[in-house]
Amino acid sequence: MLAVFSGEVVEVPTELVAAGSRTPSPKTRASELVKRFLAGADPAVSVELGSLGNLAYSHANQSLLLPRYSFFAA
Repeated sequence: MLAVFSGEVVEVPTELVAAGSRTPSPKTRASELVKRFLAGADPAVSVELGSLGNLAYSHANQSLLLPRYSFFAA
């Protein structure tokens, strides 16, 4: 699953901003991140939330007999 939201929806953690400012490479746009995810996770579902963000999800590379599950240990 991939979720990319604009700054209008969530506040960017300062740790991510600080880490991103140390990299010399140009930043990847949200649309490019979604495009890469969809290319590598075929078949996938993608929803664009206008200027607020994008969501994408895929069951690629998952067993049909053993679907993904959550396990919580106390």
